[in-house]
Amino acid sequence: MAENQALLATVGLDEQAEEVYRRLLALGGGTVGDVVSAFGMTYPDALALLERLHHSGLVSRRSSGEFLTVDPRHALRALVESRERQLAAVRDAAGPLGEMFDDARRGSAAAPATRTISGPEAVGDHYYRLKQAAQEEFSALGRPPFLLAPNEPMDEAAVGRGVRVRAVYAAASFDTEAGWQELGSLVSRGEEARIVPSLPIKLAIADRSAAMVSLDLSPDSPECLYTEAPPLLDALTEFFEYYWIAASPLSGVPGPRSAAPAVMSDEPRPPTDDERKLLAFFAAGVKDDTIARQFGISTRTLRRRIQALYGELGTTNRFGAGVAAARRGWV
Repeated sequence: MAENQALLATVGLDEQAEEVYRRLLALGGGTVGDVVSAFGMTYPDALALLERLHHSGLVSRRSSGEFLTVDPRHALRALVESRERQLAAVRDAAGPLGEMFDDARRGSAAAPATRTISGPEAVGDHYYRLKQAAQEEFSALGRPPFLLAPNEPMDEAAVGRGVRVRAVYAAASFDTEAGWQELGSLVSRGEEARIVPSLPIKLAIADRSAAMVSLDLSPDSPECLYTEAPPLLDALTEFFEYYWIAASPLSGVPGPRSAAPAVMSDEPRPPTDDERKLLAFFAAGVKDDTIARQFGISTRTLRRRIQALYGELGTTNRFGAGVAAARRGWV
C-alpha cells in the first residue's frame, strides 16, 4: 500500500477497509458483490466491512443494498471530530483515574519509609508523636534555633514508663537566659544530657525504629527528613553515638553556690559538683559570660573561680585543666 493510503488508520480503518473505501470513492459506490469480486473476499466478510464504513459515516446504504460514498470533505471531518471527542474524554479521565490509583496506594501500603516534612506545625507535630511513640529509648541531638519549648508532661511520662532519654546539646543552647533553666529541668526529670561545642544538625531517634533529622534549620520554615528505613536508621544511630561518646556529661543545674574550699590532705580529693560542671563547660567550649549566667554569678566572680580551679589543678588554661582533671580521674 502507498504511504498516503495509511492515513485512515488513525480513525479506525485498517488497511483492507481503506483499500475498499478508496475503490468505492473511485466508483462512487458499489455492492457487496462488487467487493467480493474485486477483493476475493467472502460475502459475510465483505458485508461486515461495508457495514463498518457505513457505521463510520463514510458511505450511505440504499434500500436496494447498494452502498454510496459520502463526500469525504464532510464525512472524514465528522469522523475526526468524533475521534477527538473520544480522545478528550480519555484525557479528562486521567485525573479521576489517577486519584483512584493514589487512593489504592494509600489504602494498600504504609506511609513511605522516608519522606520530607516541612513547616513549623508539621515538624513539631511529628516530633511530639515520635517522642510519644518511644517505648525503650529516645535519643536526640539539640542545637539552636529551637522550634519547640520542652514538654515537661511528655518527658515525665516517657521517663515514667521506663524510656531512656539521652540528649547531646550544642554549647550555643545555653546562650540565652532561659536556655539553661529549660534544659536543666529536663535533666532533673531523668534525662541524660551531655554537651559538645557544636552540632551540625538536629536529630531525634525513637527506639532505633524511626528518626527525624533536620534539613533546614530556619525557625520560620523548618524542614526535616523522617525515616523508618533500616540502613538510614543504622547510620543516624551511629552518628548519634559518636557525639554521645565525645560529649561531656551535664549532670545537673548549676546554682549560685560558692566553690567548696580545697581540703588539705595527702589523699587527692574528689571534685566538687561545681568543679565538675565547670570542667564540662570547658570541654564543650562554652563562653565565660554564658557559664557565669548559668551559675548565677558575675563574669568577674566566675573568673576568680576558674583561677582557683587552675591553681588546684596546677595549670593556667582550659586545656591544661582538662588534662590534669583526667589524670586525677575527675572527668
